[in-house]
Amino acid sequence: MTATLLGPAYVFLIAFVVLPILVVGVLAMLDFDPLSQQTSFVGLDNWRRILGSAELWKATGNTLVYTALTVPVEVILGLVIALAIRAAGRGAGLWRTVYFAPVAATLAAMSVVWRWIFYPQVGVFDETIGRLVGHEGWLGSTTLALPAVAIVGSWAGVGSCVVMFLAGLSNVPAHLEDAARMDRAGAWHRFWSVIWPAIGPAATFALVITTRDSLRVYDQVRVMTDGGPEQSTSTLSFTAWQRGVSYLDIGGGSVVNAVLLVLVLITVAVQLRLGRRQWDEDGRR
Repeated sequence: MTATLLGPAYVFLIAFVVLPILVVGVLAMLDFDPLSQQTSFVGLDNWRRILGSAELWKATGNTLVYTALTVPVEVILGLVIALAIRAAGRGAGLWRTVYFAPVAATLAAMSVVWRWIFYPQVGVFDETIGRLVGHEGWLGSTTLALPAVAIVGSWAGVGSCVVMFLAGLSNVPAHLEDAARMDRAGAWHRFWSVIWPAIGPAATFALVITTRDSLRVYDQVRVMTDGGPEQSTSTLSFTAWQRGVSYLDIGGGSVVNAVLLVLVLITVAVQLRLGRRQWDEDGRR
């Protein structure tokens, strides 16, 4: 009975996870020309060529910087907004919809709008915040283009964190909060001693999902900057697309994809391990 129920899940797992990974592994060891349909086995040559290139390490650095810029903002801001919506009571459904709207929208289409907002000199951003901080033309700057892309990523990802934290907040024991109030515990003590231990799994899940999505960033990079200027916004996903589609370097693009996969797996494994340890500590409090 169990095998019958899990059978479809195993089929989808093999078809959409295991097989694609195996295909990427095979293509990374081939020299495949999609135009002439000629294929030759090159072994580890693609790996040596890509791993030894400055392009890959530049993209890896940009990806990690983008992740560091977006993940804390999305998680912390998502938690604060979720707590505010929970405390508001009335109108919570409206605010959930408002903050989740960017998630439901197509990120590529929204990136077109944001590109116009960041348009040099006449864009809304330059005319307001740009003048206030004394910097204009963010998308044309090698130092400001990546933060500009990160702003869009954070804007798009906060809604998901809000929903995940609201789901976690629904599991907070009401009687423990009432007891804390009767003991005249302050807002911070109620949060740290009652709410935070209850939403620990939701916080870990939000951190893992936002980190995974940030490491795979592609849409806004492709639409807003196309990896420029001077590869200052080129990420691993963008480099994989550029190699495999633009340059028709299927083997090289597969190597970049493999590097991205390893980076995501390592990051998620570390976060889950630390999160599980935090759950254990919270459970003993």
